[in-house]
Amino acid sequence: MADAPLTPEERDALTAELALGVLDGDARAAALRSLLADPDFAPGMIDAWEHRLAALYDDYVPVAPPGALWAGIETRLGEGSLREPVIRQLRRWRAGALGAGAIAASLAFVMLLRPSAPVPLSVPAPVAVAQMVGASDGPMILARYDPASGDLTLRPTGIGSDTLAPELWIIPADGKPRSLGLITDGAESRIVVDPSYRPLLTEGATLAVTMEAMSGAPHDAPSSAPIAAGKISLL
Repeated sequence: MADAPLTPEERDALTAELALGVLDGDARAAALRSLLADPDFAPGMIDAWEHRLAALYDDYVPVAPPGALWAGIETRLGEGSLREPVIRQLRRWRAGALGAGAIAASLAFVMLLRPSAPVPLSVPAPVAVAQMVGASDGPMILARYDPASGDLTLRPTGIGSDTLAPELWIIPADGKPRSLGLITDGAESRIVVDPSYRPLLTEGATLAVTMEAMSGAPHDAPSSAPIAAGKISLL
């Protein structure tokens, strides 16, 4: 089943959490999966959050109180009949504040050591992604594959051809290309992968695109070198 589209608020929250670095493990993988599946997501959104947060760090500098603060307060009280009672009260107040701080720190330490109740986590289904690139000024194709449904979604850009069509290939460990069908340049393409080919779309396998004649597709083998290729990664 396809993931529900992200709302602008959800997209903004996920990019902010990734920029802050507060996500790890399954949570980070789930966030990346959701963003990669979102047609309105762009990597620059995370960069924008990092730039925004960097400006905040410059405005706040930790400042420690002067070491002679308490002695200075006592000195400014001056001489007089009220000096000693006030100083005694001041010292009791200081001792109480220090004691309360020590108790609070101890409680915080105990809370950190005490194991919290385990929170049940739903384990998201894995997805496979790949970025196929060619020459520096050539085409780029982003791919997202859902092993559960067999759906392969592609976003190709910069291919361009009047007479030939881009054809997608899976090249597993045995090195033999298998055609997954034709794709459309400049528009999102969706392919339902043949069940017999689905086990081939694994970590480290290669997705590649060649330019082929439209007639006779899917072809048995490519007739030219790939214009773009990339490795599959599981998230």
